[in-house]
Amino acid sequence: MTNNIPCKVDALSLTWSPKELLRIKDLAKIGACIKGEIITNSKNAALTRHLQTLKTKKDSDLLNVAAFDANGYKDVLNRYQTACTEITREYNNRRHKDISLKTSYLSSNEVAARYELREMLDGELEVDTAVKYDDRINNLLENIGVDLLDVLCCGEAERFVCRLNHVFTAESYMWTVQANSTGRFNYQYSANLYADGEHAGIIAWGGKNLGCYVSFMGLGCDALDMARVYEEIKNIPSIKITRIDLAHDDFAGKRSINVARKYAKQGGFCSGGRPASYMYIESGHLNKKIQSELKKQYKFIPDKGRSLYVGSRQSGKLLRVYEKGIQMGDPNDKWVRWELELHSSQRIIPLDAMIKPSEYLAGAYPALAFLNEEQNVIKTTIKKARMTIERIIENQVISTRKAINMMRVLCDMSDNQIIDKFLSGVVEPYSKAWLPQRLSISITEQQFLDQIQLQNKAENHILTT
Repeated sequence: MTNNIPCKVDALSLTWSPKELLRIKDLAKIGACIKGEIITNSKNAALTRHLQTLKTKKDSDLLNVAAFDANGYKDVLNRYQTACTEITREYNNRRHKDISLKTSYLSSNEVAARYELREMLDGELEVDTAVKYDDRINNLLENIGVDLLDVLCCGEAERFVCRLNHVFTAESYMWTVQANSTGRFNYQYSANLYADGEHAGIIAWGGKNLGCYVSFMGLGCDALDMARVYEEIKNIPSIKITRIDLAHDDFAGKRSINVARKYAKQGGFCSGGRPASYMYIESGHLNKKIQSELKKQYKFIPDKGRSLYVGSRQSGKLLRVYEKGIQMGDPNDKWVRWELELHSSQRIIPLDAMIKPSEYLAGAYPALAFLNEEQNVIKTTIKKARMTIERIIENQVISTRKAINMMRVLCDMSDNQIIDKFLSGVVEPYSKAWLPQRLSISITEQQFLDQIQLQNKAENHILTT
């Protein structure tokens, strides 16, 4: 009988982007770029709003100065002038890379930057589809200004950190944050997260990456209320699990390493497709075993623990079965951990894996079905690149140029003979079956192909009748 055995999330990594930055990605996909005057006007308008706020405060302060108080009047003007100079310098050299738990409000800079970016993206755009995507995105980032986007990403990171203590935390953990001097995981900025003073995760952000990244390991996952985190983040359009570890702890050792190896021999870790790789490791000491005075023999004592690995990190799916208790230092402990590490490189990891770890762990391999009567299987995705006609022609010219030259020079074939050789066997030249599978064509080109096919079918019908 199948039981619903409790499992837990032991590692979790997430990425997401503010919706304004998602718009930048969409613009880059269609080849759009922002005109320079729009960027200049948006930045000037944003600075003007800042200065107008200072002017309003100055006028209010002047009304409160006593009559004929020249020093008080001069002091207000000096403060106003200093504030204008500082905010202009800060605006032109915008830096916003530190987050703190001391305040629960978002920086006014982040709010101003959000409005500023929206004005830029709502302006008149130019489109140039001839430029590659990477060049388009770099052009947009350069024109808009990465510092501006850093402000938005930092605001998102600060919002998440503030929620750790007030929304996401399980029981009574106290979260603190410490900024790092450098970024992590290719993000420009980062900070370490601590739960009750113990390192529990890391958060990173940056405008160049167009978003934020947060990762929790071990204690960090224990300190989170996963159900609450799931409810809060599930409606974020760009949220994505990049890694999740699902673990089952068998404290009684009922399903030991020997049982796991038995499952492997029975095909319990074969889910169809390419056979999974494996690795078995045991470590310990060589103990002397004296059979007689003349013969001495040593035997292996795996008193440091045994581990079985199925899959690989490269494929994005790795199962570890290891003697956790022994590895923790107790040679008599029977504790065995079954732990699945999933990455998003070749699969889309559903968000509800955070709240249904037992179901998704049970669905990973047939051998794990004992964990839950409900099994959710995460299928591997194969990404097929779509290519334009020009790109396909370019690739084929490169790959067949030498063959065609050989047919001309060594085989003394004419151009017509070479073409006939390549096209022999093509039955329906206008059908999709005889076009490259990765071909990405426009609607008009597809309509043309459909029309040609209809004409051919009509002509064949006339000939047969």
